[in-house]
Amino acid sequence: MQLLVGSCARRAASAAARRGFSSACWAQQAAKAGLVLGMFSSHKLAGASAAGLGDAQQQAIVAKARALGFAAKAGQVQTVLSDDLAQQIALVGLGAEEEGGAVGASGTTASEIVRTAVASGVRQLQSGKVASIDIAPLLPLQAAAEGAALAQYTFDAFKSGQGRNGAGAQEGPAEVRLLGAESDAWGAGSVCGAAQNLARDLMNTPANHMTPIGFARRVEAELSGLSGVEVRAHDRAWAEEQRMGGLLAVSKGSDEPLRFVEIAYQGAAPSAGVALALVGKGITFDTGGYSLKTGRHMDLMKGDMGGGATVAAAVKAIAQLRLPINVVAVVPLCENMISGGAAKVSDVYTSRAGLTVEIMNTDAEGRIVLADALHYVIEAHRPRAVVDVATLTGAMVVALGERYTGVFTPSPSLWGAIAEASEATDEPVWRMPLHDAWDAMLKSPVADLSNIGNRAEAGACTAAAFLRQFVHGPRLATPAVLRDQNSDEEAQPRWAHLDIAGPMEASATTGYHQKGMSGRPTRLLIDLARRLAAEARS
Repeated sequence: MQLLVGSCARRAASAAARRGFSSACWAQQAAKAGLVLGMFSSHKLAGASAAGLGDAQQQAIVAKARALGFAAKAGQVQTVLSDDLAQQIALVGLGAEEEGGAVGASGTTASEIVRTAVASGVRQLQSGKVASIDIAPLLPLQAAAEGAALAQYTFDAFKSGQGRNGAGAQEGPAEVRLLGAESDAWGAGSVCGAAQNLARDLMNTPANHMTPIGFARRVEAELSGLSGVEVRAHDRAWAEEQRMGGLLAVSKGSDEPLRFVEIAYQGAAPSAGVALALVGKGITFDTGGYSLKTGRHMDLMKGDMGGGATVAAAVKAIAQLRLPINVVAVVPLCENMISGGAAKVSDVYTSRAGLTVEIMNTDAEGRIVLADALHYVIEAHRPRAVVDVATLTGAMVVALGERYTGVFTPSPSLWGAIAEASEATDEPVWRMPLHDAWDAMLKSPVADLSNIGNRAEAGACTAAAFLRQFVHGPRLATPAVLRDQNSDEEAQPRWAHLDIAGPMEASATTGYHQKGMSGRPTRLLIDLARRLAAEARS
């Protein structure tokens, strides 16, 4: 709407023209129905016929776009009114056209252009206070649906009255629907977008509400009614029975009871075994313990359970999509706090695997709880592939920023599946190195391992090396020749560690990314499960 108002002002060459454009702008404010319509830079409309727009209507829309100087470049949005003044139309730029789809500059996929375009259009119409939004079909439909779902996300559960969504905002989000025939791809995209929004919700919720028990209850409420899904929330007594010395050590400083959430989805025959285990870090608030964090950005530590949030949300979508795969997910949940009973620097604990660990930094607690969870899920469920997801290291933020997820894996085939899932979902990943040198840096003079490297370097790499000790067995002896560990397909189960410390938060609202906790890489995990399901059938 603001774009049209601006154009009105520029074109106000006479009083009559000003009156005409002022009336149109007032009508736009009154129109409560919205339409998102794609347009290529050639000014050809995308999906207009499928949306039921006749030739005359399409010609009128194109004429208005040209008159307003709308170039329809990828990422641009222009709002116009329908001829009957009843509908706000958000024209979303798709850029150049090639074989009926959108193509972008180098590195931009058609799906990302469409996902961003639809999200931008929905947001533009929401700012116009529309009650309903129709989406003209844009290909690929799954990306369009994801964009629509992600654009509608807001987190205002703790605002009241006029503070919610801004003064005078309408109650509830606009109704969004696809015009034309129903589509499985649209349905799948809606499920995936909703899953990412669930992860956002879990991560955005303040830590005094999203406690370990609060997280467990929310996950039970979201997943327990789904076909083939079983959710169990284990308590401290269970963790003690399981000899989870790491989880018990980290949780000691908090008055909030720990939980260990275990989710099982059976989409294939029991005889097929567990094809994928997901392990998510679940630190619901991280002060750093006695290795205390600085005050700057500590508010973000309510999202330090982002790995657990994305894992749980992904399993919900996997079940809703009824993917033919058996998946297990576990989330060790606790707070990392300071108290008289908290773990101290130089404390030594015994992990579930039997390895003793010297805690040389209490702010490196995520790997401690993940180690017990990894060892448990491998021993209890014998999965063929294991992927852990964690907001693990500041070193990864320094290395890759907020765009890329760092991936460590010795398995070329699992890396290939993750890379393909990344490309399909436009969730960027970057492969990081595993090397014998990282293992040598974890030596402790008093225990089997230290929880951090003994030098101030390769922080993300040594964290991954620490976790591998609990996946493929201890690597305590330093080999005579140090070598790269990125091509070890024989190591079973196949394992990958995803460090999401960078992409956990979107620092600004752009396209379908809302400022705040991102919920990434939920959609990548869903697509990875789909690929592993297909792999199991082949």
